[in-house]
Amino acid sequence: MNLSLPQQFEAEAIKRSIDDTDDLDQLKALARELADLYVRQRAATAWVIAEK
Repeated sequence: MNLSLPQQFEAEAIKRSIDDTDDLDQLKALARELADLYVRQRAATAWVIAEK
């Protein structure tokens, strides 16, 4: 799947934010947030597929 240019910029910004962070607590918080978003995205995708 190809990302749009704005999506590519967003992904790069997130990656740079991770690379620039030395605070372990901040990295853990980001990892928890990304895990939550991943699970929610999978649930949303499953819901859309089930509705078809």
